[in-house]
Amino acid sequence: MSKAKERAFEVVRGGRFLPTPSVLAFGMDEDPLSDRELGALRWVRDAGYAIAVFTHEPAEPLRAQLAEHGIPATVLADDEGPASEPDAPFTEAAARAEALARFCAQRGATLEQAVVIAVTPRDCEAMMSAGRALALYGAGIDASVAAEQTFFDRAMSGLVHALNAAVAMRV
Repeated sequence: MSKAKERAFEVVRGGRFLPTPSVLAFGMDEDPLSDRELGALRWVRDAGYAIAVFTHEPAEPLRAQLAEHGIPATVLADDEGPASEPDAPFTEAAARAEALARFCAQRGATLEQAVVIAVTPRDCEAMMSAGRALALYGAGIDASVAAEQTFFDRAMSGLVHALNAAVAMRV
């Protein structure tokens, strides 16, 4: 989509213009993605989002699961990101925000064009740096207060509902 068309789809909210999001990032806890979450991610993919997934767990099983289901997501593992660099001045949470900024820059997007779904407390700083913010209750009180919308935990299909809400922001 051209920049002019992108701006034509801006949404007015709270007296400011919000660009149509083009990047979606969310955190993962230790559980693999469910079939319903994978279905919602296919919808996110079809909406044209660039997808990033934060994880504290080893990245390979998640990468394999996403690839198996045809979801072109980039897994941003904590042990591979900015916090793992020698003498990195980042906390784990700040490293996720830095990884998101790099992910956006690689795709020609800004943080203002990102939607972040905070699933765990580690995702809170990345969520607060993004243009649009959603959270699950498990992400903590700070994330819930800062988010535009808060959803139930993953066990209660909260991530599915948050992914669907992110798609609605794009269309």
